[in-house]
Amino acid sequence: MPGIGLITNPRARTNQKDPARMRRLGYLLGSRGVPEATGSLDDLYRVAEEFRSAGIDILAINGGDGTIGCTVTAFIKVYEAAGTLLPPVAILRGGTMNTTANSLGIKGAPGRLLFEVLDRYHNREPFAVYEREVLKVGDDYGFIFGNGVIHNFLKVYYGTGRPSPGVAAKVLLRGIASAFVGGPFAARLTKRFRAHVTADGQEWAVSDFMSVAAAVVEQIGLGFTPFYRCNERPGAFAILGIHTGALGFVTELPRVWRGRPMRRDKVIDAVVSEVVLESDGGLEYTIDGDTYQGGPLLRLATGPRVRLILGGADPGRSFALPTTAVTV
Repeated sequence: MPGIGLITNPRARTNQKDPARMRRLGYLLGSRGVPEATGSLDDLYRVAEEFRSAGIDILAINGGDGTIGCTVTAFIKVYEAAGTLLPPVAILRGGTMNTTANSLGIKGAPGRLLFEVLDRYHNREPFAVYEREVLKVGDDYGFIFGNGVIHNFLKVYYGTGRPSPGVAAKVLLRGIASAFVGGPFAARLTKRFRAHVTADGQEWAVSDFMSVAAAVVEQIGLGFTPFYRCNERPGAFAILGIHTGALGFVTELPRVWRGRPMRRDKVIDAVVSEVVLESDGGLEYTIDGDTYQGGPLLRLATGPRVRLILGGADPGRSFALPTTAVTV
């Protein structure tokens, strides 16, 4: 059986704009792998079972951040149920924002990235691999979690019907301008919520938030780097409890852009292994850009370790994360 399993999400916005891309990637893969288009969660779990049975060596994902999160979730559950190790994952930058790939320094078009993986695989050359635990949110897995302002921002962003980095930047600038004049748009984005937060067994003193956000990668999009502590401790993730007001948050954005800590009177900034959120009502949140509606209690924890192939990474960049050369 071929050694590389390729997952493509035909519903990803960039794949909808260029449907021929799926055929090109399948042609490039040729006899060295199996390309599969997954249009639903049922498809995804079916393909995960097939790839596990076939014993693929590498899982390649052509889709956005949400596709990566959903695919990792399905494969972790299928492989864990069978007691087998998840293969290394190659992220092909098939999305609009590609936040996870950007955080890892992965650059290039999907075709070039897949070609690089195929070339190294064919020649049995080592891959640079970033190994770390993913974030478990409820029963799902991913890389970035956020509620409050992050969830509200994404609802407005997706509501434009034409999501792109440029549109995201326009929504952000509109929110910043509104915050400076105390406008309704900023109030809508920064609508507050109340929740009791317990992190590693310690209850936070604050219970009124603009957002609680956590991640195992540094970036959150548009180059902002709020989770600069995500690699500080093995088996843990970075979490922020933002409790300042709209204008107070906006004035901290330059520091977030530079990967610097926000003021301590505006945010709780921690590195933890488990967090429990309890609210009076249901919690709306996002995982890797996909939106979810949950119940009044939500648990975040360190998930299983995955291996991410750093294809297309700039060799001149100094990574502040553990990289290992492995042969698969």
